[in-house]
Amino acid sequence: MKKGAIVAIALAFRCFYAIADDATDSREPVPYGPTEFPQWQKDLRRAEILSFGALPFVTFSASIYYDVYRYFSHDRDEGYLPWPFKDSNTAVALTESEQMRIFVSAAGISVGVALFDFGYRAITREMRLRKLERENSGESIEIEPSVDAGVGD
Repeated sequence: MKKGAIVAIALAFRCFYAIADDATDSREPVPYGPTEFPQWQKDLRRAEILSFGALPFVTFSASIYYDVYRYFSHDRDEGYLPWPFKDSNTAVALTESEQMRIFVSAAGISVGVALFDFGYRAITREMRLRKLERENSGESIEIEPSVDAGVGD
């Protein structure tokens, strides 16, 4: 029993000193530099954030639009009223395949939003780079005043 207590105390002191040593470590986290990641990784991360960020909103909108479509395709039957007007007692529930179609179409639209943003940003970035290249092409224009005889006489 004494050996177990001694080992436990020794481990506790070791853990305490390791935690205290980490607490006195003065290394500060450094923010990422502008050249730390290649542009394609930044674009991929932005597309991921946009597609997953848009997914809940697009799913909500797609389900409302599908409810309206379903209501009019069933000749305005009371069981198919769109979401805000549904009566839970008389509403016809969505089938599993309808729910899957709504989700798949919402995911496709979300990916489309990310692809549109990627294309737009790539085109504007390329236009900006070409403009900078034209401005910095090294061709300088010098204007020299001309002296014409008889002007203003």
